[in-house]
Amino acid sequence: MIIPAPGTPDFGRTSPEDPVNGLARRLTLLERDHKALLRDHERLRLRVDELEEAHAWAGPRSDGAGQDNNLHHLIAREFVVLVEQRVQNLARAAARGQPSQDPPEALHRRIGAICRVLFGTAEPSPSALLSAVHRSRLDPLASAAARLCERAQEMRRQREGSVMPASWDFAFTAGAPLDGTWQEPWPSCPEERPGRFVVAPAYLVAEQVYAKQRVHTG
Repeated sequence: MIIPAPGTPDFGRTSPEDPVNGLARRLTLLERDHKALLRDHERLRLRVDELEEAHAWAGPRSDGAGQDNNLHHLIAREFVVLVEQRVQNLARAAARGQPSQDPPEALHRRIGAICRVLFGTAEPSPSALLSAVHRSRLDPLASAAARLCERAQEMRRQREGSVMPASWDFAFTAGAPLDGTWQEPWPSCPEERPGRFVVAPAYLVAEQVYAKQRVHTG
């Protein structure tokens, strides 16, 4: 039998794990699991909030009116986001080639022109939308205009399929003070000034305001 010399490692055996390293490893795993649980909890909390909000919109009614109410709130929310993001982005892109100091009023007028095409009385079309921002149908913005029209058409179909009457309201009196019950200034416009033109229409459902009309003031 050969006995290893002192200090010679015995490769045939596994030394027990160092207690400190083992504890550190377990703490790392626990911390990782804890963070994952926190993320899951946050996702569930947000989902519960969404469901509670939807339930509040629908109310205690069991008929189609509750579902209609919920639908119109969703349309109103999407409409606001659509105007603030996609419509505004297209309006900014349409200003390319113009002076770099594009005044806010010019941008707001383009947003208003796009909104009238998308949510006015006529069926929205890419050609009408491009014409509203002084671009040709062969402009590189044509594909973005087409997608925007498709989304607006879908929102209009959802509205038309509802039992409750709903509309996008452009009614406006230039020079008059804003009516806070259904109008508000476009962001960056002074609230105390009279309205000059509509940037985005109101969304009204059964004469109730689901999204306020936004107005350029000055």
